[in-house]
Amino acid sequence: MVTLSGAHTIGRAHCTSISTRLYNFNGTSNQDLSLDPTYAAQLKQQCPQGRTNPNLVVPMNPGSPSTINVGYYMDILANRGLFISDQTLLTNPATANQVKQNAGNSMLWRSKFAAAMVKMGKLGVLIGDAGEIRANCRVPNG
Repeated sequence: MVTLSGAHTIGRAHCTSISTRLYNFNGTSNQDLSLDPTYAAQLKQQCPQGRTNPNLVVPMNPGSPSTINVGYYMDILANRGLFISDQTLLTNPATANQVKQNAGNSMLWRSKFAAAMVKMGKLGVLIGDAGEIRANCRVPNG
């Protein structure tokens, strides 16, 4: 999963998906303390508190938002993982080691990522009544 998480190197995230990390982390009125303060301030400018506009987005990897690279892992090591799940990779020694490996060796990560994508592509796709197309990818349809 650490390898596939590297897909977060490209694309954008809706501000609504990170707002609790910036303004109300764990039910407090504070930001997530594991987030780099400078990066948090930048995100707060792009995602003002209380705004629910679904069109407000931020790049997942601000250094190179349209390029697949190991910048995602370098951001995590600098406490600039956009999602909680990204930054959590440093809380376990095994996953933290993989983050460090990937950040330090672009060719290794690219090779592992390509192999993981091929493997994932071989998973059986559910069709008909066996699966569903979610209206919201984060939750099963009601």
